[in-house]
Amino acid sequence: MTNLFRFITRSIKKRSIKDDFKLVSYTGDKNHINALFWMCVIGSLISFWLVVLLAPLFPTINFFGLFYTTTDFILLPVLVYLLFNIWKFYYKQRNKPSKIAEKLLYFIKANKLYETEMIEKKDSENNIERVKVVTNSAVFGFCEDEETLIVRGYKNADVFNDKISSLDTGLSALVGLTVYNKVDKISYCDYYFRKKQDERIVMASNQGKAHNDSICIPFNSNLTWNVLKQPHLLLAGVTGGGKTTFLNYLIIEMKKMRATVYICDPKRSDLSSIQHFWGKEYVARLTREVKEQMMERFAIYKENPENFVYGASYVDYGLEPIFLVFDELGAFRAGADKKTFTETMSNLTEVVLKGREMGVFVILATQQPNASNIPTELRDNLSVRIALGNMSNEAYRMVFGDLEGLETVSGQGTGYIFLDGLGWSKPKYLETPFLDYKEFDFIAELKYYS
Repeated sequence: MTNLFRFITRSIKKRSIKDDFKLVSYTGDKNHINALFWMCVIGSLISFWLVVLLAPLFPTINFFGLFYTTTDFILLPVLVYLLFNIWKFYYKQRNKPSKIAEKLLYFIKANKLYETEMIEKKDSENNIERVKVVTNSAVFGFCEDEETLIVRGYKNADVFNDKISSLDTGLSALVGLTVYNKVDKISYCDYYFRKKQDERIVMASNQGKAHNDSICIPFNSNLTWNVLKQPHLLLAGVTGGGKTTFLNYLIIEMKKMRATVYICDPKRSDLSSIQHFWGKEYVARLTREVKEQMMERFAIYKENPENFVYGASYVDYGLEPIFLVFDELGAFRAGADKKTFTETMSNLTEVVLKGREMGVFVILATQQPNASNIPTELRDNLSVRIALGNMSNEAYRMVFGDLEGLETVSGQGTGYIFLDGLGWSKPKYLETPFLDYKEFDFIAELKYYS
């Protein structure tokens, strides 16, 4: 019995809002109401027969000279109570209003997502008349919780099949929310709407009081970067797009995680004042050092039988993360000789391919995310990809792959982001955290965490 209870509890916890879609079509949801009606009828009959079967088992009692069965005092009130609540539930569900259902029904009618035909029928006087009836309709489902609304369009191999996958704009206007994700399957297409819109983070000083053991770095109020699930980040951005400010924010957040942060800045820009590894020879040496630290961790925790735990990550071993921030790969590529560049890329590639397990992560930033600056093998293994500012179609393609329809962005620190493993079909709009340098002393704040 205990195991059964645990199984049921786990099943309830695992149940998602997607397990309970409410269907909407022009022909209505009479099947749902009819099924509910018969369930209530069956429940009423079962309750009644339980009372009948249990009645002989109860003794009679003398009440002021009159004999009554215990059924009259106990079972009948229980029966009345059960019947009352069963049918109260039925009428509540039958008459339950749903704004989303009403909107979807309007959407079907307004966009003519239904078929009709004329049929002949007899009226009350036996005269034959022709009437128009709905013979087929697009079918939608929806489910929601406090944070998310999912609208599902079903593909039923009819005339509406192709339209179901291209309703982004119309459904957004219908519910007044932006589609933040779309999952297009063979038999249906899900449109995800977030009820709470993204709020931009405004960086404020914590004077070193915000240390944490988290593996997540927030990008805005709704979106976080889980470094263990989505290791390594590519940051591309045009001049003035907010790339350096975003890197500064990430560095502070990494230091809050008690991480060791190494910074390569061959361009000798703002970040070079934090760690003095800007010469091309020093960059190669630093990447080699980070790789060696990663291999040392592997030797201690993975190759040593006394410490090895199957499936364990750096968090399980109690290790602090290591981040290698490489700003402006293009400048390094232009100034380094072939041998130095090849060694550096080899070191970076090995860290990217193997570092996640041992808590060693790479952030690569560049203005030109082409194959000359970032080898394809390296770029394809970066789980988080961000492009800030208005970039060319070719640059977007190098960051995100083949795609269309990215709108123009405006304002510093705005762009697009794609995170692997979340089921996204295309990049999402992103406003990176805001940092007011007049109010926020980045170097002073960094010293609090050093």
